Amino acid sequence: MQSSKSVHALSYVAAIGAWLTIVACLAAGLLLDEKLRDAGRGDLVGSEAGFLYLIPTASAAAVGSVLVVRRSGHPVGWLFLAFAIVLPGSFVLDQYAAYGALARRGSLPAADFVAVVGDQVFIPWLMLPALILLLTPTGRLTTRPGRLAALAIVGGGAVAFTAAMFRPYRGVHQSLGLIENPLALDGISGPLSIVGWTALVIMHLGVIAAAVLLAVRFWTAQGDERRQLRWLALAAIPFPILVVGAFVAAVLNQEFILTFLAAGFVAAIPVAALLAIEQYRLYDVDRLLSRGLTYSLLTALLVGCYAVVVIFVSEALGGLAGSSQIAAVVATLAVVSLANPARRRLQDALDRRFNRRRFDAVATVRRHVADPARDVPLDRVLREALSDPGLRVAYWIEDRELWVGQDGLQATPPPDALLVERAGLPLASVSLDAARADLATARAVVAAARPELENERLRAAIALQLAEVRESRGRIVAAQQAERERIERNLHDGAQQRLLALALELRAAEVSGEPGRAQSTLRRGVDELQLAIQELRDLANGLRPAALQDGGLAAALDMLANRTPIAVRVTATDRRFEPALEEAAWFIACESVANAVKHARPTGIDIYAGADNGCLVLTVADDGSGGADPAGRGLRGIADRAEAAGGRLVVRDRAEGGTLVLAELPCGS
Repeated sequence: MQSSKSVHALSYVAAIGAWLTIVACLAAGLLLDEKLRDAGRGDLVGSEAGFLYLIPTASAAAVGSVLVVRRSGHPVGWLFLAFAIVLPGSFVLDQYAAYGALARRGSLPAADFVAVVGDQVFIPWLMLPALILLLTPTGRLTTRPGRLAALAIVGGGAVAFTAAMFRPYRGVHQSLGLIENPLALDGISGPLSIVGWTALVIMHLGVIAAAVLLAVRFWTAQGDERRQLRWLALAAIPFPILVVGAFVAAVLNQEFILTFLAAGFVAAIPVAALLAIEQYRLYDVDRLLSRGLTYSLLTALLVGCYAVVVIFVSEALGGLAGSSQIAAVVATLAVVSLANPARRRLQDALDRRFNRRRFDAVATVRRHVADPARDVPLDRVLREALSDPGLRVAYWIEDRELWVGQDGLQATPPPDALLVERAGLPLASVSLDAARADLATARAVVAAARPELENERLRAAIALQLAEVRESRGRIVAAQQAERERIERNLHDGAQQRLLALALELRAAEVSGEPGRAQSTLRRGVDELQLAIQELRDLANGLRPAALQDGGLAAALDMLANRTPIAVRVTATDRRFEPALEEAAWFIACESVANAVKHARPTGIDIYAGADNGCLVLTVADDGSGGADPAGRGLRGIADRAEAAGGRLVVRDRAEGGTLVLAELPCGS
């Protein structure tokens, strides 16, 4: 993060430094022109056609500055900045050499060497725009011909420039015989000239190839890429002609023609890039250009308005205005009232030109806010406006202190969501796809949607209330159903099991044929019927089974063992547990014993109940046939009861035969 901020700051410094360098070069060149006139050498003053270079200098500096700030990793921005500096830099080099080496020879240091360097500045003039053509718009050399052309441009230019530094001066002032290259190697001037001219020809061929390759890419491109390259392709068509013409004019020493043709190919590329940015969002920097122009024009408009109002009021009030601050106050009020509507109108007009995406997105939302379409939610409009299918809107319900969606269901906005506030309080949040999002455009769209966001928040609050009503009704129905199921299980596991055991005892007494046993069984049957009636009454009154009320779980399990027609051995703790926990364990034991007696035909059952590791552990083990189905209705009901108490139920076959039912119910310490 720190590195990213440093790179961003460096980009701003580079852009500002480039503009300051351009201004300094122009100022120094004009100052040297004045000195040349004072020295009586008006013939050495810069060419009248020099003003032609102001247009490409300004356009290259503008495009380069915006590109460097917006996309610092793209090489074309830095090339544009270098190009913008080279143009006025060559002007100041020429005037420095003219004054220090000709008009006032010896008055300026290294004037002869500066003259040699200035005579070769045309090399970067050609190299930089040609490289821009090769690297537009991706910033990479993706084809072999492109890489070869770049090698010819850079290599040929570097060799030609180096050769010129070590051979005798042969510039525009050569005929005067005053300027001498201090680095000249006279002994090898011939080979250096051959090498230099050969490298210069190679460089020119690379420059021409760059223009041709751009034209080829334009003709083979499709869609947005073709539209982005259109203006640069139009500039690339005359580029080779201008380059060749300038080369011929330089050989023939036709200064005016050379200046005109050089200005032509120098101006073509940055002007074409500026038009491509305006028309087809080349390099994706149209938004910054739009903002810069908006505030520049707004500043000019407000300053002009202030001046006009001050002058008008002063003239209207005469002497009174001179002795008071009336004119300034009126002008200030006029400017303040004009600023915001003027900014909006200028921004819309320039966005329509430079940032069409933002303009279209804001216009789409404004149309919906002005006339909301029925059954078209705002989040759908925002998704369409920002081309973000993943966009989500959440609304803050202050009295509930929670975020909800449009449907009233609870939502959780991500940390990087765009927050919309009103009077310092959250109103809504807009979640965007980071890969698609343009935060400036998104903020403008959300600002335009603010009135409708207020309405949608109120609708979301109503939807939340309706959702809560529906949920409460569902909970009531679920509670009623659960209560019916509880009563059904209690009847099944309690009184029904007691009556079933009684029926088994009566059947056994009938089969035995023993009168004494029959009388004893009838007496116990009457007692069991009375207990069953009591349990039914307790159940109807919402009480626990009577056996648990007095003696606890151990006593209840002993009673279960006594009324079961087969041998039941109980090992249980005397500890008392929470009533709901004892009730759950009791019904689990009853249902497990009933299932064993009914389905497994055991000869004996072992019941254990005790506390272990914060749980009430209950096991019911029989020696029956085994093969119990945990998904069966009876065992599933037992599992539900255990889970409702926060525990778990395990049903498995025993190694020695039979079935083991294990219930673990949390009971605290």
